[in-house]
Amino acid sequence: MPHVNIFRWRTGNGWIVLGGGGSWLDPDVQTVEAAMLTRTLSQGPLAYVWATGDLESADRHMEALRDLGARTGYMVDVVNEDDEAIYEQLSEAGVIILGDGPRTRALREALSGVTLGGLEEAFFQGATIYAAGASAGLFGAALVEQGKLVDGAGWLSSAVILPGYTPDQAADLRAWVRSVPEGYGLGLGPGAGLALGPQGEVEVLGSGAVTVLLGQHFDPGPGLAGQD
Repeated sequence: MPHVNIFRWRTGNGWIVLGGGGSWLDPDVQTVEAAMLTRTLSQGPLAYVWATGDLESADRHMEALRDLGARTGYMVDVVNEDDEAIYEQLSEAGVIILGDGPRTRALREALSGVTLGGLEEAFFQGATIYAAGASAGLFGAALVEQGKLVDGAGWLSSAVILPGYTPDQAADLRAWVRSVPEGYGLGLGPGAGLALGPQGEVEVLGSGAVTVLLGQHFDPGPGLAGQD
């Protein structure tokens, strides 16, 4: 598991890019997404998971990504497709986009079984996983959903991720971190991104509005940087 400073994330051969959200026409968001596309190592197609939003918005986002030079791709319905199709479409992808939207519970419930297995296989093979906006919250150890703290997928160990973060939410983020005293809060502002690479790379993208609040008993573990 790569470990740099406070960040410890899932081992794989691809990049994890977490975006704070915002309109895909915003220059900062475009900077994040262009950087995400240039960091892609795998040659597979682009797969777009739209469970948190709607198909029409996902189509428009795909068009915006093509304008930035994205490869050809397809939509993946992880809620209604059969398991075999979901796994095949995700595991062969070189870029997987998890779109923004209000229905995080639908995606969280789908991020198990074959959906998670497809993501893990693609990531192991070198795919870039880009979680935009609300979807980014799902990759922490915990996330805020309808005013409650629920378990995340845990790809970013010990983190409570709050996408769309603004400075006036500092007290809220601090309160959530008190519920996870051995973890830390990660606020991703609109137009900001955090990229985590397979060789321990950590890059702040876009607007740079990334905020970290450490829990009372947070321990980064042995060493400040490296692989463990």
